[in-house]
Amino acid sequence: PSAMPASVKRFFDQQAAMAKSSVTSLSDAAIDAQIRSTDSFDTTPSFSPAVPSAQVIESSYVQTSSPPLPTSAENVPSQATPPINIAEHKLQQWDQKMSTAQANSKKILLRSMSLRDPLGDSKEHPELLARAIVIMLSTLATRHLHLVNGISPVLASSAITLLTSTCIDRRLGQAALCGSLAGMSGMHLVPNLSMTALLGVATTASYEVLISINNLFSGIGGRVGASAFLATSVMAKYQGIRFVGRKMRRGLWSSAGLSSIATTMVIYHAIGAALTIFLRQSSDADGAADPVRGSSVVGLIGSVCLKNPMAILALYGGTFVGMSLPSRLINGNTPGIRRQGKPQSALSLVGSFSAAGAMAGLVHAFTIHSGYFNRGWGGKVGLCAFAGTWAYRGFGNIAEFVNQRQK
Repeated sequence: PSAMPASVKRFFDQQAAMAKSSVTSLSDAAIDAQIRSTDSFDTTPSFSPAVPSAQVIESSYVQTSSPPLPTSAENVPSQATPPINIAEHKLQQWDQKMSTAQANSKKILLRSMSLRDPLGDSKEHPELLARAIVIMLSTLATRHLHLVNGISPVLASSAITLLTSTCIDRRLGQAALCGSLAGMSGMHLVPNLSMTALLGVATTASYEVLISINNLFSGIGGRVGASAFLATSVMAKYQGIRFVGRKMRRGLWSSAGLSSIATTMVIYHAIGAALTIFLRQSSDADGAADPVRGSSVVGLIGSVCLKNPMAILALYGGTFVGMSLPSRLINGNTPGIRRQGKPQSALSLVGSFSAAGAMAGLVHAFTIHSGYFNRGWGGKVGLCAFAGTWAYRGFGNIAEFVNQRQK
């Protein structure tokens, strides 16, 4: 048409001449090179090999008035990513950790606990002199706090043990516990500082022979208290003090049922054992999973919250049962002999330790009614826990024997 510009008309004439010519073997690349020659117009629209019509050329001419669009993704400017707020990112991570911790804390009682031992374990300090000094000072300090200052013996023992384990050296916690249990003795056993120091020496010898060197009864709760009890008994024999005192008029059991002393001992021993093993199982290796720390924490809380001295003593005695290893108490595993038991849930594990604690409370109540080792006998509460733990293990062996015979 006459309205077309000269460049467009010249392009149209060239294309018509190419169609009429005999050169039909030209490739698309050659046609494209010819179109992009100096005689062609400025724009670069894409064409098919076929001859374009006038309407197509006219429409391409109209589009040349607008700026060309980018032909590839490389020419598209990338959008700038917003800067990351480090403080907000850390807050989000902290919120996620807190939500995970809350979810885990709610499942402590409901989670399935296989028969595993707590992560923490009381290891011995390698220096004999350090252990001897700690036992001696713990005996003297506990005796001074409860006989001179009038503080509860349980509070004095648990506080000194926890202080030594956390602030001085964790490996000295067991030695401090043994010395503090010996220092819980009454005035008739340690009337002065010289006898208290002698008791500390005897406690050190007993501890070294039974616990540190031979590691007897590993995994059985109350063995540290039994060592202190042995040293106290030696000191009592040296001073000519009788082991058996006056018996109570009312027996352990009557027509009305268990005596009030026996009821208190059984209930609070069971509670102390359950709280200690629960605290150990739900804590990490650096916290109350350690048996000495777990026992001291429960004893310290009980001495502050309870008012009945007998209930406080019974709760503290139950914590020594809770110091046992679950594999030793339930399955009877020893360092050289391991038995495979059924997986334990949280409730069954706590129930087993409560039953062992109840047996320890019954033993303690029996000694009170019978007059054995009364009036503040150092280590007696640990000895009763030791006996109750072995009693529970004995009933477990009998049950296993009966089941095997029935099969």
